[in-house]
Parts: sequence; structure tokens; C-alpha cells
Amino acid sequence: MELSTAASNFAVSRYVGIPPPSIGGEETATRGSISTSPSNPKSDADSRVHSALDSFLSDYYLSKFSKQIALQYIQKIASDETGDQDRIKKWIMRKMNRIVKSPDGCSVWQRGCPEKIPGLMANPVWDVKDFDWVPRIESSFSVILDELLTLRTLDKSGFQPYRAPSTSDKVVPDEVGVQATSKGSWNVFYISLGSVMDFSANKSRCPKTVEILESIPGIYGHSFFSSLAPNSHITPHNGPTNKKLRCFLPLICGGNARLRVGDVESVPLEKGKVLIWDDSFQHESWNDDDSSRITLIFDIWHPQTTMKERKFLSFLGNSQLRAQKKIVEMSGNEENFFSIIDRAQYLEVAKEELWT
Repeated sequence: MELSTAASNFAVSRYVGIPPPSIGGEETATRGSISTSPSNPKSDADSRVHSALDSFLSDYYLSKFSKQIALQYIQKIASDETGDQDRIKKWIMRKMNRIVKSPDGCSVWQRGCPEKIPGLMANPVWDVKDFDWVPRIESSFSVILDELLTLRTLDKSGFQPYRAPSTSDKVVPDEVGVQATSKGSWNVFYISLGSVMDFSANKSRCPKTVEILESIPGIYGHSFFSSLAPNSHITPHNGPTNKKLRCFLPLICGGNARLRVGDVESVPLEKGKVLIWDDSFQHESWNDDDSSRITLIFDIWHPQTTMKERKFLSFLGNSQLRAQKKIVEMSGNEENFFSIIDRAQYLEVAKEELWT
């Protein structure tokens, strides 16, 4: 039987040994007085919350030891009465209760995003003036561009087709994942992608760019050069989570490269100018020029997330990615996020797709 939010609120407080929250709606505050209603017997509540917590943590393939670490964190945030941890409490409660409906405050354009942290500001496009590191990154434009252009001289550039695992019926000849374009092609040069995947060879080809990226406050650990071929269209899709923002630094682009982000119909790209936007919103991209659009793309943590939240969410995400990697190594043919990226790096990319 699915845990109701009220029962789960009561039970999780019993489980971690603190006063339980008020019983109320989905977005009720996570602190309050105990309810002694006979409809919520302690033993039943404890059993159900233990099962829900175990199921929630199992989604991230945590070992027994890692589960204990996660539970210790949950105990700490559950006992916090400052209100600073309410957002992550609500997220955990939603995950335990398998709530699919978007949290209050989310945009309708974020419905397709699979992971939504409650209470994070939802703006499709952000004002770069709110990020004091932007001028420094823009001043590094020529350094980053020079390192990008050195890739053009290599026999193997390091670029690979962008692919993703999907149930889509769209078939590609090489049978590696699915394409994200309705026309044209999209290729990427990964610099970083979490703490599990190794792109050290690529990093060695653009060391100054790596150093610049690592100097950005709140860098998320996901960065790459993105080459969108002439007359290409990336189809509408949502990013995986709202806990981060996406940043563009266009390096090579004409006047007909643009994005749609949510209901912002046309977001132009300007060479050398940082663009910050939320890819949890449904979005799509066009390059209607006769030359390639090449952009440095990197993610930053949503500025409202706390360091404690980032640490816990990274702990869960990295555990999940490590497990996916292990599954691929053991089975050899499992299709998941890791295996698709790993297999795509061996696909040939025509130079005219990258550098036209």
C-alpha cells in the first residue's frame, strides 16, 4: 500500500527519533507536534517508513554501508529546526511516496523533467548580472577558442555523436542510443561528466579550459564542447534535473543560432557572451546557418541549493552512476546513460560535421 504523505511524515519522524511534523498537505512544513491518532499506530508507521526509505535509497544502488551514511544525513536534516533543510526534506518525502506530480512553484514547461527539487526558483533564462564570475569567463574567450581550434588539427578530435538511451523508435544506423536531432547532427567533446567517467585524455587536450571551468563557483561537474552542424535542429526535450543551471559560451556561431526555453520562443546566441538558462524546462535548439555552431557548455548548481544539499545529492547521483558503470562492465550489453556515452566515443565523426 502506498504511503500517504501524512503517514510518511509521521513515520519518518518516529524512525529518526525526533518530534514528528504537522500532518497536512503535500507541501506542509516538516516540523510540528505529534499526532496520536489511533489510525497511525507506531509499529505500522515505523515499518512502512523503513520500507519506503529502503526503497528510496535502493533507487540509487547504495550499498549497506552507503545506506547508513545516507540515513545519518537524513537524521541530521530531520532534526534541523531552522527551516534550512525543509527543501531537501520535502524532496525525500516526495521520493519516498513516489509522487510524480510536479512540486508547487514548478513551471508547466518542467513537467518532462524527471527530478524536480521542491522550492527552487524556476526561471527559463537567468540574468548573467547575478553571477559575478561571468565577466572573467568571457574575458577568457580567446584562450578557450584557441584550445578548441587545436582539436581540428588532430587525427582523432575527441568529438563523438551525442546519443542517449531511450525507448524512442528513431533508429540510427550504428544502433548506439538515439539521436537528439530531427535534422543535421550534434557532436560533443566531453570534458567532465560526474566523478565516475574518465575523460582525462580529453582534459589533457584543453588544460587551460579545464582550469577556467574549475575556477567557477558552484561548478556542477558536467562540461563539454558542443558542435551543432549547419542547418540542424535539436528536438524538444527536458534536462534530467532542476538542481542545476546550464551555461553556454558560444565560441563559433553565426547570426542564426538560437534556443527556445519554455515559453521564451527565441533566445539568441552571441559569440563570446555567456548565456545561463534552466535546461529542466523543455527546450530545443536550431543552427540555421551554413556553418557549425560550437559552444562551450557547462553546468552550475542552482544558486539556491546549499552546500549540504549539493553534497548529499552528489553522493546519491555518483552512487547511481557507479552502479550503472558496473552493470555495463558485468553484462557488456546493458543500455544506460554510461554505456551509450562509452560506446559513442568509438563512432567516426566526419570533419565537415564539426568544422564547416
